[in-house]
Amino acid sequence: MFEEDKTRFVGAEEALRFYFRVRELLHCGRRSRLAADELPADACLAAANAVDDYQCIGWCMHGLDDTALWLLTEVYRPTGFGVHRKTFSQVCKAGRLEFPGRQFNAREVRMVHEHALGVVKRGLRLLGLIPIRQPQPERERRRRVRTAGKGAQLQVSQAASRG
Repeated sequence: MFEEDKTRFVGAEEALRFYFRVRELLHCGRRSRLAADELPADACLAAANAVDDYQCIGWCMHGLDDTALWLLTEVYRPTGFGVHRKTFSQVCKAGRLEFPGRQFNAREVRMVHEHALGVVKRGLRLLGLIPIRQPQPERERRRRVRTAGKGAQLQVSQAASRG
């Protein structure tokens, strides 16, 4: 019952969490920084299993520098039960320890994260692992419809008062 238009992952964040879980399994639990030379050179065009997905996601990270790869590792690597994911401020502190010559601030960490996530999203969309457009949550759709309705009512009332 596999649908043709169904993708393997809902979004890039889910794909990255999967990638770092598999990476931890393959590296026997070692907590090492992801390096560019670990990334696969080629992407598989027809991902049939988890190993193919792992390689395809790794290929999507090509072009990222060591800082961006480290940041993705810090944000998306597995954590223990009951342990929350790291915040950007915690990643910022860890970055100062990992790269002593570089003074990270929270804004820079966010910008590097957004850039790295954008690169990965483009690759995942190209390979068909995530949907082209992310579905909007119901609450966002309602808010936009409601806002558009208020704007239309305002324009109608202004037009009526003019003439």
